[in-house]
Amino acid sequence: MKYDKIPLETLTSGKKKIGRFTIVSDQVKVNGKICPYDYLEMQEGVCILPIHNGNVVTLKEYRYPIKAWQIELPGGLIDSGELPIEAAERELLEETGYFAEKLIDLGSFYPSFGSTNEKIYLFAAICGKCTSKCLDEAEVLNVEEISLEKFQKSVASGEFMHGAGLAAWAKYSSLEHV
Repeated sequence: MKYDKIPLETLTSGKKKIGRFTIVSDQVKVNGKICPYDYLEMQEGVCILPIHNGNVVTLKEYRYPIKAWQIELPGGLIDSGELPIEAAERELLEETGYFAEKLIDLGSFYPSFGSTNEKIYLFAAICGKCTSKCLDEAEVLNVEEISLEKFQKSVASGEFMHGAGLAAWAKYSSLEHV
């Protein structure tokens, strides 16, 4: 199979905005057949692995779609006109109250490219002093520093299930300095 040829042809495309999501409903021609292809169009986002005094700064946040508290890393959407690194600095400060003294670019990834075009930029942050956080009105979360060892154990045990956080940890762990 040649990979330089696009195997799907978009025949029609429609969009419907529902809250913060846009549902794209296309009709595509593939292998001579016309098929529906629906996906979520999403704003790009960031995820930050914050390190402070040898500990990982984590969030414990209630996630309504799964009706459960989850351990995760800070992150959020990139505002219009904002660079990913600027969004990372802003989200880190807003959600945790920690300042980034140094940001390490860990690249980006697509968390589920079969159902969304969402792209998340990953960063590690060496954090300085903590101030007060400034949460969005819909956020309910607590900030906790845990040792790198405890964090690694929570990843290995499956307790830590945050997809973007797992990607950030994998990329960070693959760096030579770790």
